[in-house]
Amino acid sequence: MAKEQLEKKYPGLTVELRAAPEGTSYDELTQQVVADIQAGSRPDVIMLGLDQLRFWVDNYSPRPLDTSVLKDSYRKNFLDVGTINGTTYVAPFQISVPVLFTNTTMAGQAGIDELPTTHSQVISDAEKIKEKTGKKPVQIPRDTIAWGFVQAFIQSNGARYVNDDGTAGFDTPQGREALEIYRTIGEKGLQNPVSWQDSIKEFSSGQVAYFFGTPAVAATVKKAVGDSFDWTVSDMPVPDGGTANLPAGGNGWMVLSDDACRAAYSSEMISDMLDPQVIASSARENSYIPVDTAAQDMLRQDADYDSPLGYAWKYEGTPSAGGGWPGQSMGRVNQTLQDMVQQMTDQGRSVDEAVSDAVKKINGVTQQ
Repeated sequence: MAKEQLEKKYPGLTVELRAAPEGTSYDELTQQVVADIQAGSRPDVIMLGLDQLRFWVDNYSPRPLDTSVLKDSYRKNFLDVGTINGTTYVAPFQISVPVLFTNTTMAGQAGIDELPTTHSQVISDAEKIKEKTGKKPVQIPRDTIAWGFVQAFIQSNGARYVNDDGTAGFDTPQGREALEIYRTIGEKGLQNPVSWQDSIKEFSSGQVAYFFGTPAVAATVKKAVGDSFDWTVSDMPVPDGGTANLPAGGNGWMVLSDDACRAAYSSEMISDMLDPQVIASSARENSYIPVDTAAQDMLRQDADYDSPLGYAWKYEGTPSAGGGWPGQSMGRVNQTLQDMVQQMTDQGRSVDEAVSDAVKKINGVTQQ
C-alpha cells in the first residue's frame, strides 16, 4: 500500500521492495542488509530489530527521522525507543514487551487462582503446581530472546543494564538479586532446558503453567491451544520489591539512504507504512502493541479485544530501549547473556560466579 501511495503522489518515482524470507530473524536481516551494503547496494529504508539501533547508528550513520511526517495519531512516546542522544532514528512499527502467559487451568488444579506478580510468587506457585501435576511448570527464555528478560529483570530491580560508557552495569547486589530467579528455577527443577521455540510448544500443549514470553506470540498460542485449556496474558512478574521497567522488542523503520533527496521520499514512505489500518492488521495477526491511537480504536471493535490477544492492544505503558551495546558487540554480548542464563538454570552455577564472569566477558568485547 505504501509503495502505491508514494508512486501515485510522485509520478515517475519507482519504489523497489525487497522482502526477507519468512522466518528471518532480526540478526539474519541485519546480516543480509550489511552484505547488500558491502556489495554496493545500500537500501534507503530498512526494517531493524529495535535492540539493534545502536549497531546501525555506530556503524552506518543513518539519517535522523523526520518525525513531522508521522500521522497525528502515531503514539509519539514510542519514539523514545528509537532515539539515541536526543536524535530519533527509528519509528517503531511492531512493539512487544516481556509478559507472562499463564495456563490458568493448570494453576487452578493446584488451588491457585491469582496471577503471580513477583518472582517469589512465581516460584512458590510453580512448586505447588509441580507437586500437583508432576510437570516442570516454568519456562523463561534461555536462548534467542533471553537478553530481553535479563534486561527486564535487571532494570525492574533498579540496576543498570548498560552503563553510559558501554560496559555492563549489572554486577551489583541489585543486578545479581534480579537474576537469582534463574538459579532458583534450575535448582528446584522447575524448568526444562528447551529452546525458545520449543517453550512456546510446551505452553501451547498444556505442559507449562508459567511461560515468560512476548505478546507477539499470543496469536500463535491461541491457534495452537484452541479450547484445550484456559490461559491468559498478564504483566511480567518482577523481582520482589521492584517496579516494572520493560525493554521494547519488535521492529521499526529507519532511513538509511545516503542521498538527501531519496531520504526525504523515504521518510514519507515510512509514514505511509505506519498507516493505522496497516498497524491494526499487523496487531490482529501477531498481537503486537499498536503504535497508533487510531489503530487502537479499530482494535477495540475486534472480537478478540477481551481475549489474551487484547493484552497488547490495551497496553498503555512506555517501554525503554532494548539492548544498547555499542558497535559490533551486540551479537557476542547476547550470546554471553544466553550462556550466563544457561549456566545458572542448567548447570547450577551460582549467580555471583555467573554474573561476574559474564560481565568480564561483555566488557572485554564492548571496550575493544
